[in-house]
Amino acid sequence: MSNLGQAGVLQVIPPAQLELQLQDQSRAKADASNPQPNQDLSSLAGYIKGQFEIFRNHRNTSAGWSERMLAALRTFNGQYDSTQLQEIRKFGGSQVYARLTAQKCRAASSLLRDIYLGQDRPWALKPPDSVEIPDEIRQKIDSLMQAETQQVTQTLGQPPDPSDVNTRRRALLDQAEDAAKKKAAQQARTSGDKIETMLRDGGFYHAFAEFLVDLPIFPFGCIKGPVVKVIPKVMWPPGGGTPTVEQKPTLTWNRVSPFDLWWTPGVADIENANVIEKLRITRAELNDLLDLPGYNQDEIRAVLDEYGRGGLYDNWDTTDAERAVLESRENPAWNRSGMLSMMEFNGNVQGRVLQEYGLAVPDELRDYNIQAWVIGAHVIKAHLSPSPRQRHPYFITSFEKVPGTPVGNGLTDLLADPQEVSNATLRSLVNNLSIASGPQVVINDDRLAPEENGEDMYPWKRWHVRNDPVGNNTQQPISFFMPQMFAQQLIQVFQEFVSIADDVSAIPKYVGGQASGGAGRTASGLAMLMGNASKILQTVSANIDRDVLEQALLQLFDLLMLTDTSGLLTGEEKVSVQGVSVAIQRETQRQRQMEFLQHTNNPTDQHIVGLKGRASVLRAVSQTIGLDGDEIVPSEDAIDKMEKTQQQQAQSGPIDAAVQKAVQAGVEAGVKRITTELTAGVLATRAQMPEGPPVHIGTPEGGGGSPNSPGVDMGQHP
Repeated sequence: MSNLGQAGVLQVIPPAQLELQLQDQSRAKADASNPQPNQDLSSLAGYIKGQFEIFRNHRNTSAGWSERMLAALRTFNGQYDSTQLQEIRKFGGSQVYARLTAQKCRAASSLLRDIYLGQDRPWALKPPDSVEIPDEIRQKIDSLMQAETQQVTQTLGQPPDPSDVNTRRRALLDQAEDAAKKKAAQQARTSGDKIETMLRDGGFYHAFAEFLVDLPIFPFGCIKGPVVKVIPKVMWPPGGGTPTVEQKPTLTWNRVSPFDLWWTPGVADIENANVIEKLRITRAELNDLLDLPGYNQDEIRAVLDEYGRGGLYDNWDTTDAERAVLESRENPAWNRSGMLSMMEFNGNVQGRVLQEYGLAVPDELRDYNIQAWVIGAHVIKAHLSPSPRQRHPYFITSFEKVPGTPVGNGLTDLLADPQEVSNATLRSLVNNLSIASGPQVVINDDRLAPEENGEDMYPWKRWHVRNDPVGNNTQQPISFFMPQMFAQQLIQVFQEFVSIADDVSAIPKYVGGQASGGAGRTASGLAMLMGNASKILQTVSANIDRDVLEQALLQLFDLLMLTDTSGLLTGEEKVSVQGVSVAIQRETQRQRQMEFLQHTNNPTDQHIVGLKGRASVLRAVSQTIGLDGDEIVPSEDAIDKMEKTQQQQAQSGPIDAAVQKAVQAGVEAGVKRITTELTAGVLATRAQMPEGPPVHIGTPEGGGGSPNSPGVDMGQHP
């Protein structure tokens, strides 16, 4: 029976068992049509993972910039790719690498750091162009005009001329408008200082410095923010003792590696794309999320359980392994460090999927901009985007932008050909130096004596040979020749391609500190060349200003307007990015300020500018030359007191003029008397002459001048 085939055997099921199977099938269909909440979460996760597959396939195949980024990282590290390195090793030649591109990237980053991370702030908060006079000020002006009209009517017995009233009203309104503009400007400066503190505390400039390193290397660089993170803040008591730790929400920024970013294929601007970022977190960080509101506790526990059972294998991209080696990190396939990969999605999702997940959206057919965090098949958090502009917090730009695509060119792309030729030339140079460093030896092994070792060579060696058995003894058993050296020609070729790299990158070698001939031999000439090199990066600065700095500050501006209750911003301010202007006008502005100080150093201009205007110019000039203007120049209150003192002294003008005239007359008399004494030769006998009391002019004792006028001692007289 065991050998019988089963192809023609029919299974007989009792009616009761068949009924149970039919009920189970109908129940399964009902469950499929009415998914449970856990399955709803999986539907959203499945949609996001499907989007990621589209993004990844585009980047790795049709776009091909995953391999470009790997090549850029290898070039910056000075490493050959595996295929080329295998060919070099097969040849047995030198593996030297001419790191021209790395030097250019460092020079470009240094120039950009000088523009954006120097003493001058690369942005400013400008007050509104037109300022409205507050209603209470208008009411006070109306009350004042009524009082003045009544006073004039009572004094003259008739009402004032309407044109005079309108002129007076216009003057008061102009004064009120000027005061409102000054107040708005002061408030903008104060708000700008507070925002600058937020940027520094949130690590914006640290992230920006890392972004400036990425920009010349990769096809694009990215900065992300602001992102709210809970950061512990240590509070120390005034008199010392035990500190207290406060968990404080803080706006933060960070640099995002180009390898960790994917977006919608085909978009011309990253602003219009759905974006997915790869994050790495530890189990401890995931445990901390259990205590934060807004996170799905069940899904987090499911992630911890699945990871503890050996799941959640990190197989995001084929470039991860080589990238980890180039960045000196652990291969993610091993994951001995226990890191978890998390996907952050920023983009549009259909309302039906969000309603199934549990988000309250009004229309199931419309798309809504959301933020979601996915680990494996688990959505640990999802919410609608808080940005009123419906904009994700990723800001990218390129060293050289290509119209129609977010991905441009870095210096590694621009210098790919000069770098490859320089590598080949340098390898040839080293190989030629090695081969031509000593003589080449040709040994006829048939002519050597049996006891002779042809591999040994040393000075004064004696070679034992024997006759040729066929009688051809004219051929030398050992011969020497020197290979020809082409070092000078190869060095000239290498230097020529270094010059080509200077032209292609538009970053000359003297920017990195190398010696330069021609105009660079003098200090002034080198300073002029350095200034021209800074102007070359104006286009790059314009890309950074437009795509990154301005957009990031606008994102922060929107978030502050939504959350701030202290009146930090009014909503009418404008963010002005000044990176390009700093690059173009920094040195010129300093020279113009110094010229302005010199040209206005006369009584007429000082009377027009006043002490406040002069103090403002001094503060600006001192800051541009690296000094603290607030410490050098007195405060505005002190300037006001000085102006009041000058006004009081100006009111007593005739007395001061008389004092000045008396002082001048006394000085002239003293000079005349000293001249007479020198002429008569009486200085030799002056010690024997009787002396009288000194004469003071302009002192309170003398009855002339003001109490603050200094006394002038005219010396002693007989």
